[in-house]
Amino acid sequence: MFCVRQGQGQEVLYLHGWGCSHEVFASCRNPSFCETLPDLYGFGETPAPTHPVDLDYYVEGVKRLMDRYYMQNVVVVAHSFGARIAVRLAATSPHVVGLVLVGAAGMRPRRGVKYLARVAHAKLAKLFRLRPPEGSEDYRRLSGAMKGTFVNIVHTYQEKELSRVTVPVLLVWGAEDKETPPYMLKRFEKGLPLSRTVWMERCGHFCFAQQPDRFRRLVATFVEELQ
Repeated sequence: MFCVRQGQGQEVLYLHGWGCSHEVFASCRNPSFCETLPDLYGFGETPAPTHPVDLDYYVEGVKRLMDRYYMQNVVVVAHSFGARIAVRLAATSPHVVGLVLVGAAGMRPRRGVKYLARVAHAKLAKLFRLRPPEGSEDYRRLSGAMKGTFVNIVHTYQEKELSRVTVPVLLVWGAEDKETPPYMLKRFEKGLPLSRTVWMERCGHFCFAQQPDRFRRLVATFVEELQ
């Protein structure tokens, strides 16, 4: 797994979202930390797996990265898909001391009329041997093993895992986030008793990149409070 690592001080591990790379955090990094920014499997400089994999595959890869650099007392800053990894990492690794989850994914989505229509379309296509619909835009952009990996990931729901996270959590949410809407945040708040929430007004799913200076300050304050 490719990564960029530089700086000294508090260990901070950044986990990017689906379809991105470590570069998505370029504007909000903090030189006072020892920062590690990997490209997760299938993105950036890290090759895709040769077969469809699940969330545990990504978690174990991140654990190996932490072992490579003897990382302990780690604060994990994670966006969207990266937050899926961060939650399971915090539940299973003694080396994670805090989480900053930004527009976190992992909660079961509400199913609306459009979703039900797509399901019905797929079933009819299968019944009459027609060409099935190709799924979401994220899915259509993928190839090879990453298509199966995407399906495995998006059907992994983590509500029951939240009770295993026993470290402090900062939840950061864009007030205009359409990808991970507020009802998902409420589930994180309910399942993570050691969490607190910060809303970023006039921001969407990539709020950390839309207000990088404010986000950098939020992370720095959170890290200071842990010490």
